[in-house]
Amino acid sequence: MHIEAVSVNHNTSAYMELMIRSLFARNQRRPSFALTICDNDSVDDLADLRRYAESVGVPIIPSGFPIATQHNSHGEVLRRFVLEHSHCSHYLFLDADVCFVEEDVIAQLLSELEQQPDAFGIGPRMSWDGIAEIPSELRQANPDICDARLHPACALMRNTPLFQELAGAVGFSAISYLWADRAEYRDTMKLFTQAMRACGQRHIVGKPLIQHFFAVSYPWDDQATTQHKARMRDLQLRQLRAQ
Repeated sequence: MHIEAVSVNHNTSAYMELMIRSLFARNQRRPSFALTICDNDSVDDLADLRRYAESVGVPIIPSGFPIATQHNSHGEVLRRFVLEHSHCSHYLFLDADVCFVEEDVIAQLLSELEQQPDAFGIGPRMSWDGIAEIPSELRQANPDICDARLHPACALMRNTPLFQELAGAVGFSAISYLWADRAEYRDTMKLFTQAMRACGQRHIVGKPLIQHFFAVSYPWDDQATTQHKARMRDLQLRQLRAQ
């Protein structure tokens, strides 16, 4: 068993450092595992991220895309990675803006996934503050958080022939459906999730909880919210750096 993990850095280097520090600090019981960071030509300060990544053997490689693209490149970076790393048992997609707040989340997700043969992938419950799960009424109002798709913020998936086929044919990118009288946006991995479901493979939400800052790579928050997220991030970074 071997997991190939990937995360995309898009001017999110401080968040990425927090993510990988929490990943290694709080997943001691993980299986064979390799993480690659694909960088979108980021222009923020990567120095601290590079130092820590080198210390834990995590390569930072060019994604092949710049920061400025006509559309979100996230899904295409993930697709390329999957097709270039086909010799593994599982894939793990991680967003730069997640933080592991519980112990052994990856091992727990893997155990739950292995008990569900009709599931292609699993994600954790999500929290904005790392303490309380996002309320069910908000999940119902926005099913893209984790119910209508396997969210790429933290997605553990089996590598199967079907997975490889749909990764190549469908990919993971966001799409716009142009109906006769409306347009419908489907976010990253939603079409892929629907295609897997049509083939009899569902996704599940596991028991572990992670913190997800949301909307950091492609921000739309107001200044106050952005600053609040950065303060939370910096506090957690200081705590992990001190360990």
